[in-house]
Amino acid sequence: MHSTLILSTLVGLAIAAPRPQLMNLDAIDAAPDPVFMTPSYDVVSETPAVSKRGTLVQKRDGTCAQQPDGYGPVASPDTVDAFIAFPTLQAMATNAPTPDGYASVFTDENASLSASNYMGLHTLQSFDTLGCASLCDQADGCEAFNMYIERDPSVDPNAVNCPNPPSITNFKCTLWGAPVSADEAVNQGQWRDSFEVVITGSNGYNKASPPDACSGFSGPTEFGGAINAPLDNGHNTYMGYKYFPFSQTQGYTPSTCASACTSQTAYNGRHPASDGSYQTCAFFNAYVLSEDGVPQGLYCSLYNETWAASYATNYGQYRGSDRYTVSRSYGYSLSLS
Repeated sequence: MHSTLILSTLVGLAIAAPRPQLMNLDAIDAAPDPVFMTPSYDVVSETPAVSKRGTLVQKRDGTCAQQPDGYGPVASPDTVDAFIAFPTLQAMATNAPTPDGYASVFTDENASLSASNYMGLHTLQSFDTLGCASLCDQADGCEAFNMYIERDPSVDPNAVNCPNPPSITNFKCTLWGAPVSADEAVNQGQWRDSFEVVITGSNGYNKASPPDACSGFSGPTEFGGAINAPLDNGHNTYMGYKYFPFSQTQGYTPSTCASACTSQTAYNGRHPASDGSYQTCAFFNAYVLSEDGVPQGLYCSLYNETWAASYATNYGQYRGSDRYTVSRSYGYSLSLS
């Protein structure tokens, strides 16, 4: 009888469905095309300013003004061909670590992204995929980034007075609000009077999916870094941390932090203050701690109060030459129900 009920239910669903749930490609074709953006060239930083065509507003002919010096090596001879073939630059791209929480989409292309939902550009002091990922984590809605090397003019080219100046090498980081693909790496550069801007060592990365929910807690809430909570009216809400090194049995599982949070509350309840009061763990911040780009373990910071994303300002630190970074940082609050 049970099998009969299941069969009749399935038949009813089949009858109720007017046709297979296929994509309506005719409607997709009729919809507006996506807007693809190309970041500006030889700028230090940029916040998108969109024209009607969906391209960024470009500067007029230059003034020969000195440009901020690049941090990368310059090819010898100082030509486009030498820049593209420069093994030092290629090695930077191919040896760059893939940041935790991201997936590599393409590596060492000679073109940067021209894609949808452009969120801005930053010039860095090295080919720093970890730093670029941190900027993406701090930018609300960032889903991907592009790290690349750009051959730029040392002065602002002018058709009459300085049409083809010596080059500098810049490390560029662009942020994107939608996933990217290798097919969108089509921006090979441009001419600035007689100077040719070109790109090499272009790497693209997409952000990983958020972690699962944890039973008994609301969340996850994505953070750009780790929580750095101030005192709340003189009260310290930080209850300490638990650290779980990665192993065959321990991965990135925020549920481990949830167990640590509830266990801490239970322990405090068994060891109350003299007046019978004790602290309850009401919020935890789970993130991956990496050393020099290598994920080390799951870090769980515990609090007796929920803190917003605006307090997630700890992006990592150095100890000597060792660089410790924060990734996959999420917050969970104890459910009241």
